[in-house]
Amino acid sequence: MKLSSFNEPPLTQSLRAPAIGIAVSVVLHALFWTLWSAERPQPQPPITPAQVIEVALVAAPPAVAPTPPQPVVKPPPPPPPKPEKPPEKPAPKKPDKPKPKPVEKKQPRPEPVREEVKAPAPPVPPAAETAPASVAAKPQAPAPQPFVAASYKDASLKNPPTRYPPVALERRWEGRVVLRVQVLPSGSAGEIRIESSSGHEILDNATVDQVKEWHFLPARRGDQAVASWVIVPIEYKLKH
Repeated sequence: MKLSSFNEPPLTQSLRAPAIGIAVSVVLHALFWTLWSAERPQPQPPITPAQVIEVALVAAPPAVAPTPPQPVVKPPPPPPPKPEKPPEKPAPKKPDKPKPKPVEKKQPRPEPVREEVKAPAPPVPPAAETAPASVAAKPQAPAPQPFVAASYKDASLKNPPTRYPPVALERRWEGRVVLRVQVLPSGSAGEIRIESSSGHEILDNATVDQVKEWHFLPARRGDQAVASWVIVPIEYKLKH
């Protein structure tokens, strides 16, 4: 029998010695790790405190004996219906007692009055004779006097024509103003009212101011001048 170590070359022998040392070192480390982990204390699970469970003993309910069936009692028969009473007849009315007649008291007889004899009055004349005198005493109504209305168109008045306001002329406003003028007995204008507007306040006010200066023929009832009203229309129109 031949040993292989004597036949191996020197290089192989020099490499085998370190490999054996490494393997022995690995085995020793593994053995040391196994022993150390075996001696190390293992972590224990946490201990939970014991819970106290209360148990109450309840007595069982006593057994109830079954009640015997009660006999069926039939209801008593209903009472017979009572006979209805016939309607009562109204009692006859008693006749009213006659009222006693009032006793007339005897009044004492008046004593006779002595009448004085008067002298006869003078005779009154008949009504036919007095009638003509009463009719003749009534005054007769005066005859109605003729009425002449006031006027503003008489040529003798010489009223100036109305003038166009400068603002209305620049803006070329047109329109018709109707005034109701009170003519006094003196012939001058009293109260003036605007019956119909031209649509422009400037034209209306300018017309009222100018007509105030006019003269009128007053109305007359007979020979007397009286106050009255007259309608005055004024038209504003531009030449195109």
